[in-house]
Amino acid sequence: MHDLRLSHNIYKDDKRNTYYFRIKYYDETGKRKEVMRSGFKMRKDAVKECNKFIDELEGIGKINRLPFNELAQEYLEWYSARRKASSTKTLRTHLNNHLLPYFNSVDVFNMDTKIIMKFQTKKLKEELSGEYLKKMHVFLVQILNHAIKYHGLEKNVASIVGNFEIESNKRFNYWTLEQFNTFISYVSNTREKMFFKMLFYTGARKGEIRALTWEDINWNDEYIRIDKTDYNGVVTSPKTKASIRDVYLPTHIMDDLKEYQAWYKANQIYKDNYVVFGSFFKSISDSTIDRWLYSTYDAIDDALKDDDVTFDRIVIHEFRHSHASLLINHGASPMIAAQRLGHNGINEVTERYGHLYPSTQKDIINLL
Repeated sequence: MHDLRLSHNIYKDDKRNTYYFRIKYYDETGKRKEVMRSGFKMRKDAVKECNKFIDELEGIGKINRLPFNELAQEYLEWYSARRKASSTKTLRTHLNNHLLPYFNSVDVFNMDTKIIMKFQTKKLKEELSGEYLKKMHVFLVQILNHAIKYHGLEKNVASIVGNFEIESNKRFNYWTLEQFNTFISYVSNTREKMFFKMLFYTGARKGEIRALTWEDINWNDEYIRIDKTDYNGVVTSPKTKASIRDVYLPTHIMDDLKEYQAWYKANQIYKDNYVVFGSFFKSISDSTIDRWLYSTYDAIDDALKDDDVTFDRIVIHEFRHSHASLLINHGASPMIAAQRLGHNGINEVTERYGHLYPSTQKDIINLL
């Protein structure tokens, strides 16, 4: 009865043309143990002996075929070799903060829908965002799918239970052009001012602007070429093909870029393949960008405190939302917005920014 379920324990020794099995379990003291038997001429003989050993361990309650923490580590290694560093960091965060502390050394082959349901109930009580919880579930499903593909697990209990039943309440703030102009009026540093203008008027991701080099700027046709991103100092290609794009800029921003380039040449060594925002090939850090942003907020708050007025704050990624809002308010179609923002299609735009488009119900009535 174990043949299919435990086939992952059987291996072939190609040099000797024989088979062997390896089993991990815990002894009576709770210490991790591993046993290996080799020299079987036929695979079925290795399976038979392996199952016999498994039955003995099951009889004393010591068998642990595939602990979740070992599977998770294996999947993390597989994932990190195939995904961007930023995606790997997200997976590692979910593992270390949520999945591993809960499931730990639970035998994956003994996991059932009840343990998944209890896990979800616990996490729902922690008041995490819907978006965050749903991403956590996706990672759990992927880890168990890895066990199905490589370790003979028969079913994915996380898939059976389904994702968290909670509405996504992802933060979505943005500035109007007037609000941005207020913000930028308090930025005096040349580099800081240009950086924030590029975020607002291109809608590009922070990493895309950080990776921008001088040769990516087409001065004649007035656009920038986005074909790479910088994550923690490592420059890679974007996540999707749609992210590779040309973003046209208004003339006043191109004029600002020319002035900034003159400042750059006067203050540091210049080459066309150097980054626009940084020195040589090294771009400014995330912490530097955050410091620029929040020091400006402090200056605004200080200036407005006597008037008992507050200024709406946004995070760096919400400069991108602000650009999307600007496009929509100027009548840009979802297709144009998708191309400019580097989204895969109009569905992604309508899902994220659809609520910004004005209601068309009354407009339709006028056409009837």
